[in-house]
Amino acid sequence: MKKERQLRTRVVAEEPPDLSPMRRLMMSSLFYLPVAGLLASFSAWLLIEPYFADFSLVGGEVLLVNSEPFEFGDDPAEPELSDAINLTVGDNKVIVFPGMITMEAGVDGQPPFTDINEVQPGTYVEAVGETWADHEMLAGALRPATASQAMHTGDQIESGFGWSGILLFPVTAVFIAVAMLVAEGVTSRNWVRMIDRVMIGVLLTAIFAFLSFVPAAVMMGIGQYVMSMDDSATWTTVQDMPPVTFILYSACRSGAWAFIGAGLGLGMNLARSTKSQLRNSVIGGALGGALGGVFFDPIDRFFQEPSAFAGAELSRIVGLIAVGLCVGFFVALVDQLAREAWLRVRTGPLAGKSFVLYKSPTVIGSSPSADVYLFKDAGIDPDHIAIHRVGNRYEIEDLDTRSGTQISGQNIRRQRLNSGDQVTLGATVVEFEERAKQMGGSA
Repeated sequence: MKKERQLRTRVVAEEPPDLSPMRRLMMSSLFYLPVAGLLASFSAWLLIEPYFADFSLVGGEVLLVNSEPFEFGDDPAEPELSDAINLTVGDNKVIVFPGMITMEAGVDGQPPFTDINEVQPGTYVEAVGETWADHEMLAGALRPATASQAMHTGDQIESGFGWSGILLFPVTAVFIAVAMLVAEGVTSRNWVRMIDRVMIGVLLTAIFAFLSFVPAAVMMGIGQYVMSMDDSATWTTVQDMPPVTFILYSACRSGAWAFIGAGLGLGMNLARSTKSQLRNSVIGGALGGALGGVFFDPIDRFFQEPSAFAGAELSRIVGLIAVGLCVGFFVALVDQLAREAWLRVRTGPLAGKSFVLYKSPTVIGSSPSADVYLFKDAGIDPDHIAIHRVGNRYEIEDLDTRSGTQISGQNIRRQRLNSGDQVTLGATVVEFEERAKQMGGSA
């Protein structure tokens, strides 16, 4: 027995092998959380994009051109419009303001209309704009079309704000939250805790994502108001905005995603976490959402086809991926910058993984219910050690274990920890690390 103890002492006193750069990268939250966010946001885009409509689109033969004053909408109280032209295209009413509409070339090479008077009964056209009422659209752009192209476009008038637009924010938030919780569970190999946190996190993230949709919608409403201040046209695209208007509009979208990111961070960590974890995830989510949200409109403005008929598919996929990446990165970054003490696993299946010491005491053991779960090591008890915060210091306590706990090859019962101490539990070595300012404060 004595010989075995001496042998163990010689083994644990040896310096654990250095981790490979790839291992360090794969086990770093600055890597796996952004990757999880990227995959989640891309999945959300795949789910929602087929049902997303950026605008109302109508194509067909012009049956009637009416320039007489008419009521705008179904409400008789609406004022008459004396300078608008009503085009009857199939079963739809397309309202055009001469001089305030963009004339574009047709997709088959037809030159743009030089004047609205060129549009006569029998002309095939495509119009894009905003829904005003059932089968009624306020046109922002008009272009000639062949009969086959116009019939292919058909009637795509959207009635109000579609469900895809409403679900874009919360679905993306839930996907990102679940992916990051799963990534954390996979790297920790604590499947029991992962399932528990995911089940609760999905519900809470969905609730707070829908709640945060309210201020997010307000921000987007402010953006729409800023865009409408340019009264030179009835239909303004991101490409048409003056630089100042574009910056303000982009800032509003960024603010909207900041609210969604904060709600995401709050929902995923409201349960089963400490106040510090909750604070870090909310701040990280808000910063990530704000930065990711900036990517939407520049993509649309600088890399999209300069046409009012062009959809925003490219800006959505780039923007959503950017949101997922940025939320994952900033949640991890804020957590790392705010941490005061942590354990880094040096050997075993979790080598390279860091566990922040959020609570006192933090229990480390081989039980999935332990705060830090070290598995596949028969020498580790279910509750092996506890790390206590005592003032500005940290102390380690062996919890009457079978194999004991060693620091630098020496068995301990309870003693103060110093940054760099290597603690051996069974065959596993963990290293205690502490922020430099914390060390200075505890000296």
